[in-house]
Amino acid sequence: MNGEGESPLFAYLKEKQGFQGFDSEHPIDKLLDDMLKKQDPDYAQSADIKWNFTKFLVSRKGQVVARFEPTAPITEVEQAVKRELE
Repeated sequence: MNGEGESPLFAYLKEKQGFQGFDSEHPIDKLLDDMLKKQDPDYAQSADIKWNFTKFLVSRKGQVVARFEPTAPITEVEQAVKRELE
């Protein structure tokens, strides 16, 4: 998903919606933060997909509307999808 050989789709999605951090109240926030900081102390500055459970919401017109990290509550994702369907 990141780096050499990445799909042009993922490059586009990341360009339009960069990493905005994990939900600090999620139980795995600290675990993810610690793990990623060991690999790259500046990981939060990169738009790279941090974990394969990252989700992107694309409108009917092909616009990247939102990016949801693995710690985003599924209710947040659901609400965003519903807004797009209205």
